[in-house]
Amino acid sequence: MDYLIEQIFLYMLVAFLIGGFFGWFLCRQGASKKIAELEARLADRKSGTPIESIEGIGDGFGKRLRADGIDSTEKLLELCASNEGVARVCKCVDLDENTVRNWGTMADLSRIKGLGGQWAELMWAAGVTSVQNLAAQEIEPLRARMREVNEKEHRVAELPGEKRVTRFLEEAAKLKPVLPNRD
Repeated sequence: MDYLIEQIFLYMLVAFLIGGFFGWFLCRQGASKKIAELEARLADRKSGTPIESIEGIGDGFGKRLRADGIDSTEKLLELCASNEGVARVCKCVDLDENTVRNWGTMADLSRIKGLGGQWAELMWAAGVTSVQNLAAQEIEPLRARMREVNEKEHRVAELPGEKRVTRFLEEAAKLKPVLPNRD
């Protein structure tokens, strides 16, 4: 009987050690994946604003753009400054030139602190075509167009206030033009 108890104890000890090893191995493997994901995210942050922050560029288009080396809004803006760059982006995502130029406009507007994503899209829908175009706007007519567009299309939950729009215009005036004038 003692021999049987000894054998059971030995088998349980071996099973515990094997289970512990596999548990440690699987946990380490999961941690390695998480570390790799975090490193990729950090690399994205270092390279600029993620390309998917542009309204209309989701995971699908983002994946295609990244595969072609276009991983940030800054890189997209750089390409959209020339006809050759626009053609490259069009070919990459298989979309028309107008859509790509609109993405370029939103990338240009996102250079302004606090103006990105849906607000950049709203500005574009309200007729703002570049940072230099925004700098030339008058506050109240711009806010009225933004309000009108938003009432029709419901692009944002809350419109930027007068102070914020004023700050956008002031900051736009300080930035150097990147995109050619589309007016």
